[in-house]
Amino acid sequence: MIKKLALILMLSISVVFAQQNTINHNITAKVDPLNHYIEATDTITIPEDQVDKAIYFLLVSDLTVTSETPGVIIRLDKSRIKGKDFGMDVEDFSLSSSITQNKYKVVFKNKPEGDTVFTIRIKGEIYYKIKQSGQEYARGFSQTPGIICEKGVYLGGSTYWVPWFNNKLISFKLTTILPGKWNSVSQGKRIRNEI
Repeated sequence: MIKKLALILMLSISVVFAQQNTINHNITAKVDPLNHYIEATDTITIPEDQVDKAIYFLLVSDLTVTSETPGVIIRLDKSRIKGKDFGMDVEDFSLSSSITQNKYKVVFKNKPEGDTVFTIRIKGEIYYKIKQSGQEYARGFSQTPGIICEKGVYLGGSTYWVPWFNNKLISFKLTTILPGKWNSVSQGKRIRNEI
């Protein structure tokens, strides 16, 4: 009998809680392992010094995104961008990933002033099969950029399931809604654990 693995929801990118001037994500994510499905809301706060006329972000192309904030439109700019070298060309969003991302533009009906806060809804299926690597060793390694299945879930930075705005530090609060007796593991400090 195969044991269910704990749900691992990680942002696997630089995270700082005390530092000011960071983009902040307040995420509530509901995961359905049997259907490889995730639905999440993300209330994003962009500090005033990072607000620009054109704000762009990347998100894995398997997910759809809509704005939940009146006066804020999320517009698809480029679809199915294939990443190569993370951080080498941030302007062109060249990222290290074996999956494709969509590039979105955030459009504001009114010019934002001060820190900008808006909420988006993200949903879709994530299922990238686990592949063997390291065949030159007696015991190879297995890897995936992201998977949601009945055996376990891995959503890391490589999955791009959280909007990626730039290579600057971020902060986040993550709430997960999980089936049965599943647990989640993430970076940071656990505030509450309800089963």
